[in-house]
Amino acid sequence: MAVGQDPGGAWCFDAYFIGRTPLGGGAPRAAAFAQWLLASPPEGRYEKEFMLLDSEPQNGSWRLTDGTRLTVEVLLGREEAGGPEYLQVLLSGEIGNVAFEVCAPLDCERVLRAELEPAAARLLTSCTSVGQAE
Repeated sequence: MAVGQDPGGAWCFDAYFIGRTPLGGGAPRAAAFAQWLLASPPEGRYEKEFMLLDSEPQNGSWRLTDGTRLTVEVLLGREEAGGPEYLQVLLSGEIGNVAFEVCAPLDCERVLRAELEPAAARLLTSCTSVGQAE
């Protein structure tokens, strides 16, 4: 999964087989996501969610039909106190009047805070520098 700017400067989300899709809300939305990732996790078992895209219409993707309404929910949590954190991306949406959900294996990607925090800080910095340039 990746959140960032494409070569043309547009903010995008990229994961699984859907390819690069526009990130509605641009730099402010990406910054909110980075801040959410940087929040200190509780000590014990937890799960929190961030709605990266909420039923946003898509167009121009060679992998998604124009007009597809895409929802991307990111889960971050820990199954047991003292255990590793995990990250899971849930994709769903609607094409016409037909709802869909991407059914991926229920394996969650293990998250190492030592890698997550610097990556989230770089994302936040890139969002801030875009805002200052405008």
